[in-house]
Amino acid sequence: MSRIVLLIPWLSWLLGLALAQTCQVQMTPPDYKELPVYMPQISLQVSPSALTQKGGFTVNASTTYPSATAWVRVRWDGGQLALKDVNWGTPGYSPLIQGPNGSQWVQNCPRVSTSTRELDDRDNGKHTFYAEALVYWREQYANFYCKTQQWDPNQNAWVPYEYYAYHQVYPSYTAPSYCTEQPNTRYWQVQSQVVSASQTAYAYISWEQRTGMNYDALLQEFANRIAEDHKRSGASMQAYAYAKELQSPVRDALSKAARGYFYDCNWLGICNRADPAGEIKILTDVPSILSGLLATGRLCGGFITFCFGAQNSRGADIGPKVEIKTFLMVKGWRHDYLLLDRLIPRKYYDPSDREYPGVPEEERNQVLQSCRLYKDTQEGRRCLALVETPTGIVPTLKALLMIDPMFQRGKQYP
Repeated sequence: MSRIVLLIPWLSWLLGLALAQTCQVQMTPPDYKELPVYMPQISLQVSPSALTQKGGFTVNASTTYPSATAWVRVRWDGGQLALKDVNWGTPGYSPLIQGPNGSQWVQNCPRVSTSTRELDDRDNGKHTFYAEALVYWREQYANFYCKTQQWDPNQNAWVPYEYYAYHQVYPSYTAPSYCTEQPNTRYWQVQSQVVSASQTAYAYISWEQRTGMNYDALLQEFANRIAEDHKRSGASMQAYAYAKELQSPVRDALSKAARGYFYDCNWLGICNRADPAGEIKILTDVPSILSGLLATGRLCGGFITFCFGAQNSRGADIGPKVEIKTFLMVKGWRHDYLLLDRLIPRKYYDPSDREYPGVPEEERNQVLQSCRLYKDTQEGRRCLALVETPTGIVPTLKALLMIDPMFQRGKQYP
């Protein structure tokens, strides 16, 4: 029996080395001094924890005892984006990490250091990374003589029971109190196990950083996002605008969300329903922009008419106090959105403007460098920025900007 028990650790060790095929863990019989006496742990670091600039994550994984590590490997474990979850093999979505020959794993020994592909706003959301390692350690065992009692149903009594067994003696002592260690029977046993760890990182890259994006395309994509997001968020969607105007694609999407609608109807007339957004408030000093945007009442429809949700889209004329072009905040299903559309006067960028030479160069450069995506118009340079954030930002900004008090002070529509 003892020979069989002694062979099992060696078979396990040899199997581990065969599976690893990466590193050779050094062991010297009979005490394996190179191995630790506790199971090594794995650590995983992903940096940065929040990515706000176009780029990638750096992923590092290592164990607490590199010389007792057969291999370490890491993989991207999927992401939770604004409108869907993506995992390895999601059609049309490229995984953040790929190993050799398109493998899901990046493997090395005794540690792994790798980077993801370059991310842009289409990757915004929560991403999880996973690491695992095959590690070895040693434990000491000994043979014990155990003497206890065992219930004998035939005799209807407790009878003496004696047996021999192996128990761990180091680093922990596991033998029962009724067992006595036999002299000169201690031996080291090699253990192996796959240990794992995971870490989550976040990407929230502003949309204007995407390669090839232009002013009009960004507005159209944001309008599409509002429409798709509203189908999932329904009444939980909220929007607050502090603006002189709203550009047509975004304005139309907000108008549709304000009213709610039915979509994807089948031949029986059974439709999916997007309930009206819970609250839309627009603060402006140009009341004409509110035309066709506001809605109060309920969403009604059907052969036998039923009404759903509450339409709560209102505006307020707060007088000539709006200095920025457009500041729009939308609370979506999983993410919030902040849209800034401002006007840069010609004196900052047009040399033909008579005020251009009067603007300090340092100030002019600072203003222009802050504008990544723009469109030159007759009235000036329109500068656009769209930031995606974790949900919960919009209610906080609503309070900080005092949307409700300003709304109450203004002339309200309807």
